[in-house]
Amino acid sequence: MSFHLVNLAWQKDLKHSPKIVLLALADFAVQSTGECEPSIRVLSAKCGLSASAVRAQILHLERAGLLDVFPVMGTNIYRVKLGAAA
Repeated sequence: MSFHLVNLAWQKDLKHSPKIVLLALADFAVQSTGECEPSIRVLSAKCGLSASAVRAQILHLERAGLLDVFPVMGTNIYRVKLGAAA
């Protein structure tokens, strides 16, 4: 959990759905790398969004340059790109 990344995520000017997904990913992320690997199901439950909505917001955040997604052996590793982790 990275309080620093969560605080940086709060400062981003985003609409509510991408912001809640970014906050959730920042909450899971390791501060030194910004990386985490929660499942879509876990993110969906944490954010209160459907799985398809979470996937759409992840794509939005990736296109906005706030997130990198690395598929690895059937799962995704996410790198939150805020502050020092960027």
